[in-house]
Amino acid sequence: MSWWKWALGGALAWRMFGPRYQPEFKPPQEHPLRVPGRTVFVGDDEFMVREMGPAGAVPILLVHGLAGTSLTEWYQVAPKLAVDRHVILVDHRGHGLSAPGDVRFDVDDDADDLAGVLDELGVGQVDVVGYSMGGIIAQAFALRYPGRVRRLVLLATFASHSESYRWARQIGAFFARAWERLTGVGTPEIRSGYLIARGAVRPEHARWIWRETQRRNVESGAQATFALLRFDSRDWIGNLDVETMVVVPTRDFLVPPRWQYELAASIPGARLIEIEGAGHEMVWTHADVVADELRDFLT
Repeated sequence: MSWWKWALGGALAWRMFGPRYQPEFKPPQEHPLRVPGRTVFVGDDEFMVREMGPAGAVPILLVHGLAGTSLTEWYQVAPKLAVDRHVILVDHRGHGLSAPGDVRFDVDDDADDLAGVLDELGVGQVDVVGYSMGGIIAQAFALRYPGRVRRLVLLATFASHSESYRWARQIGAFFARAWERLTGVGTPEIRSGYLIARGAVRPEHARWIWRETQRRNVESGAQATFALLRFDSRDWIGNLDVETMVVVPTRDFLVPPRWQYELAASIPGARLIEIEGAGHEMVWTHADVVADELRDFLT
């Protein structure tokens, strides 16, 4: 038997009978933001919600990105805003502790989920802040529920993929899904490992970020990626009648800054903010700057 058959057989045997990979983290380890959450139903689907700050203050909805959770992506920014704002964090479908997204859905469905969550919370008009994939969900929300958006902020996001990027990333998503199905490891390990290696997450929070990033399943992650790749707001983004700010990390390699500048240029009157030297992980590495820009624009 050739070596690759032995290797494949060994991998399958390990997958079926071996222990699940659990990295070791140097103590001490701690949870950085102990905000209890609750779930609300939108139709038959259940969504995890966390709220911070004065209940009677102006609400702000923070929408997280692909493969993350509302807590892991906003845990440094949210407390700074919650001093005088009612901050709402929601795990969108297929992410965190919310309903699975393991069948085909579109970004519009995510936007409808958020509207349903706000209805259940009794919240009407909100400031909407979307990061990465959360930024495209925020665009869809603003289109579908224009009267509910007080101001709109788009962080490290885009209006559409170019065709070459779309096809390349779609092929990559198919192979990533196949690899994770076979091995049981993939996107969560890469994502959390990257954030830890980049110093975006403090060493004592490494175990927490790794565990939180595991709160997904393979099919949900793939369906969210495909929904993101299908999104295209170029035909209507310029017609949104809402004050908008676009924040561009100038060294973003996941969402090319050129796409972000094009997004800002397509929105009449949009405020453009550049965070020099920041990468896509700016909500971790530049949390103070992001929070300051949000507070300045939203007040």
